[in-house]
Amino acid sequence: MEGYSAQLPRRADAEADCLDEMQRLVQAAGFRVGAVVGGERALWQGAAWFRALPEGAGAILGSGCTGRERFSLAIGAAGMLGTVSATPVADFGCAQIDEKRWLVAGAVPEAGGVYATLRHETKGSVEEFLEKAAENDPLLAAVNAAGRRFREIFERLERAMGTPGEVLACGSALLKSPAWTQRIANALGVPLTLSTEAEPAGRGAALWALERIGAIESVGALGASTGAVFRPVGTGRASTTLENTK
Repeated sequence: MEGYSAQLPRRADAEADCLDEMQRLVQAAGFRVGAVVGGERALWQGAAWFRALPEGAGAILGSGCTGRERFSLAIGAAGMLGTVSATPVADFGCAQIDEKRWLVAGAVPEAGGVYATLRHETKGSVEEFLEKAAENDPLLAAVNAAGRRFREIFERLERAMGTPGEVLACGSALLKSPAWTQRIANALGVPLTLSTEAEPAGRGAALWALERIGAIESVGALGASTGAVFRPVGTGRASTTLENTK
């Protein structure tokens, strides 16, 4: 739904148009809609309806983080670093996903606009700028501030949840900018595995709904696709190691 709706004209009835068109395509293909997360209950007759997931939960789940053994860093309109726990965790902003899961995360609001700002200021040459910029360049202030904030949240999560086996990163800006992903890995000081799911938030909501209606055993039953592993380096320059492309 998320990527699909973005292709429609920006007008008041765009969401309804998207739903009508999607329902037509589903029916034409011989399928039916089994569940809806959020949205309008009445638009999908016969489908199970569930409330919207807490903000950020869809992206965290959809990137492949379905338990506390993984952390996930997501950048969209804002930024977030979190994980999924069976219980709430003290000193964190926890949001209940369902009766057996909590989203444990910290927000990095300033991360959302970093890529757009760099793209505007560099006339689209984000990668070239990030690879060559001097560390005292004023344009790096927001990049570095977001990195420090992600690091602070990571350290708090690690103290509360233990060291994760993997840290995932998702979001269209990170898919577009290996150099920025590398800088975040440098700031965290741990390897960062890029989730190549184009719509992690929608994917997470879909997996959660599939579990709720019994179509899959768990949200982790279908693994997320991953690509490059960005290992921290001390230079601040982009340096990518490719491992375990799935």
